[in-house]
Amino acid sequence: MFEADSDIQRSSTLAGFLRECGADSYEDLARHAIADPDWFWGRLIDHAGIRFASPYSKLRDISEGPQSIKWAVGGTLNLTETCLDARIADGLGKKIAIDWVGEDASRRSWTYADLASEAARVASALAARGVKPGQAVGIYMPMIPEIQAALLGVARLGAIAVPLFSGFSPPAIVSRLNDAGAVAVLTADATPRRGKPVWMEARLAEALREVPSVHSVFSLRRFGGAVANPQRDLDWTQNVGTASPEFAAVPVKTEDTLLIAYTSGTTGKPKGVVHTHLGVQAKAAADFLLCLDMKRDDRHLWMTDMGWVMGPLTLISVLLSGATLVLAEGAPSMPGDPFRLVRLASEMDVTHLGVAPTLVRQFMTQDPEPLSDYDLSNLRIVASTGEPWTDDAWLWQLDHVCRRRAVPLNIAGGTELFGAILTSTVLHEIKPGGFSAEALGVGAKVLREDGSEAAPGEVGELVVTQPPMGLTPAIRGDRARYLETYWSTFPGNWRHGDWVRRDADGTWYILGRSDDTLNIAGKRIGPPEIEAALTGTGKVVDAAAIAAPDDIKGVAVVCVCVAAPGVSPDVALVERLKDRVGDVVSKPFRPREIHFVEALPKTRSMKTMRRIVRAAFLDEDPGDLSSISNPETIQPIAALRKETP
Repeated sequence: MFEADSDIQRSSTLAGFLRECGADSYEDLARHAIADPDWFWGRLIDHAGIRFASPYSKLRDISEGPQSIKWAVGGTLNLTETCLDARIADGLGKKIAIDWVGEDASRRSWTYADLASEAARVASALAARGVKPGQAVGIYMPMIPEIQAALLGVARLGAIAVPLFSGFSPPAIVSRLNDAGAVAVLTADATPRRGKPVWMEARLAEALREVPSVHSVFSLRRFGGAVANPQRDLDWTQNVGTASPEFAAVPVKTEDTLLIAYTSGTTGKPKGVVHTHLGVQAKAAADFLLCLDMKRDDRHLWMTDMGWVMGPLTLISVLLSGATLVLAEGAPSMPGDPFRLVRLASEMDVTHLGVAPTLVRQFMTQDPEPLSDYDLSNLRIVASTGEPWTDDAWLWQLDHVCRRRAVPLNIAGGTELFGAILTSTVLHEIKPGGFSAEALGVGAKVLREDGSEAAPGEVGELVVTQPPMGLTPAIRGDRARYLETYWSTFPGNWRHGDWVRRDADGTWYILGRSDDTLNIAGKRIGPPEIEAALTGTGKVVDAAAIAAPDDIKGVAVVCVCVAAPGVSPDVALVERLKDRVGDVVSKPFRPREIHFVEALPKTRSMKTMRRIVRAAFLDEDPGDLSSISNPETIQPIAALRKETP
């Protein structure tokens, strides 16, 4: 159990917002937000200072059902009016907005005024090439300051941003740009990886052979890469760099698309999740400014990629709060520098840090002695999301990163919400791996298969009963898929696809994706419970539990693991690990097989891709592979089939 120091609680943005609203507690505010959504979201819009170019006539129209909710009907706005113009009007023009560090430790900083000018140059350059409001523009760049200007410049023009993971292969780029109907792409010739350039523009050029709609490419030439098509490809410095630094924000309707965030599904086609100018600002304000306590004086670092929703989310949150984004290119852990993320937090005076449970488990395999040299006294918040914690990793983080002072805040949600369904706050007691409360304005519940509400401590499906501002209104071009995926299981409720439980004390726990559920002899369980039993032995650093066909049981548990450093797996260890699962979880879930590989398939945000583990092991169709950051891990898992008795 952890509780934030009283000074952190008293000075928190959330405590101030409770006072403004006349709420006695967070739970009181959460109840009021569900009972009167118009009141809550109206207060939040005012609190965040969201600017409208023309006023709306009605804040919330739910007349056609929650699956067709409309926000701020009749209003127009542009995200950059609030995130840039308003910040400069507040006197922050000379404040550092982006403090960047490269893989080679090179540094660059942009003020709010610099960022606004660079975003305007992007908008000016795109407009000069005939890009119009409402048209899609791909962003395929590494995490450098220009990628932030790219997103904001596209937004300022009123065009639609299509952020692409910087590690995507040509087929993944093709599918997304074609789905969006992109007319232009902003890119860089290469990004360094361990000192060597990885050629991004060459990959893009290969992809664009199959994307006829793209007529313009702006490339930032960091390594002197060659131009693939002189009629289409333009040098960033010569075009964006010389474009006008003044470009008036184009007002768009509140229902118009700001960005399309593609998220992988189990089928071959990724889902184009639509987000709007208003929705992303309101949800970021509710989750980051209030619950994660991001403030104007903060220096925030969350190593991610613009191709995942955390990239745009962290940028928008920082700008809404008037804080500084500490931007780092490269990996959070590197050979010879295993604690790079923590080192950067120390050296760059980070106050607000994001981590991933898998990364912490990687840290745990290292000698922690170097951490004692890092000054983390400025850290106030250490946030996490993406996957369940194990208790040992959470406690390790509390000791070695938080230093028992910074508050370990955990949130869970997803791309579709541009934020959280469940959250922790500085005002609550925090249990290892748990969530203190539901996020504001979502009406989270745990439902049984028949749609009835689960009892305290009972596992069920996580649903949203009150669509918050920020919830995606659509999957691009596929209304039927949107309704089927999210709204058909529990009519009137958004099904998120996570198994959860809520204990009697109000603490929530995510137990894994419901799609990953193991049903063994009629008993259902989420893979993280089995995986935690394995990693808790200290012999296993990472694990994925899957269901495999079994001649006797119908379905049996199979685990694919990564051994801890210095551990040599043998038959005796495998048997001990099987027994451990039987003892800690339950005898029916004792694995039939345990196999070892060098690494498991991961997304860039370090989530284990169990469906790919299962597909590789069982020789099934893996579906969309574009989100995997280490595809070389698939073949060793497929090879395990030959070892299976």
